Amino acid sequence: MATSHTDQQRLPIQRTLTALPQVVQTVAMIALAAATVAGCALGDRPSFEATATATAAGVTTGDAAIDAVLGRLDQVSTAEFTAEFTAVATFGARTTPIKVVQGGSPTRRTVSIGDINYRIDGATASTCRNGETTCTDSIDPEAVSNTGVTPDFAFGALAKRLRRDAMAKIGSTTASTVEVAGVISTCVDVPVSGGTKVYCVLDNGVITHFAGGDVVIDLTTYSPTADAALFTSA
Repeated sequence: MATSHTDQQRLPIQRTLTALPQVVQTVAMIALAAATVAGCALGDRPSFEATATATAAGVTTGDAAIDAVLGRLDQVSTAEFTAEFTAVATFGARTTPIKVVQGGSPTRRTVSIGDINYRIDGATASTCRNGETTCTDSIDPEAVSNTGVTPDFAFGALAKRLRRDAMAKIGSTTASTVEVAGVISTCVDVPVSGGTKVYCVLDNGVITHFAGGDVVIDLTTYSPTADAALFTSA
């Protein structure tokens, strides 16, 4: 059958439309291959759940020097003590006095960071400012965000940091035993990108020294009993 001039014009267009799905398939296959190669090069990224599990209390790292410190840090929740610290923020060199007291059953705890006081008494918690004249019924970490420490720095936060540093270390750790504020501490130096982190702790889990990239915390006074007077103020 003869082909009209109009049909001749349509044929290239029809051939192009017919071939288009194959072109799309080819492009998609190339993109998928590139994504697969990139994924292999980067490796599997840890999920939030995996990171949370790896930094949970009781998790060991396989590094004896780190685990010796972690095993102690994880015991702080049952310790009774009164301790004072100084925290010096790396940026701005801001120095903040800290006092931490824990005792009683159920756990009673106060953490004073500068003029902010956090109090936990069993299931209740509060944050007080301005000499305890203004209080809220919750723990507000933002109130001390300019100090380089958090309300739970002595109660699990530094243990999580050490577990993260254990995963990020770039060399061998160094274990040591040193005296800080008149008490003997177990320490570990952890080399990471950008410097070396130092963690020191008492046998009952009380931190005595921490040197990180953002803050340096040092114990200045320590007592193995709780200052009960701090639990009686408003």
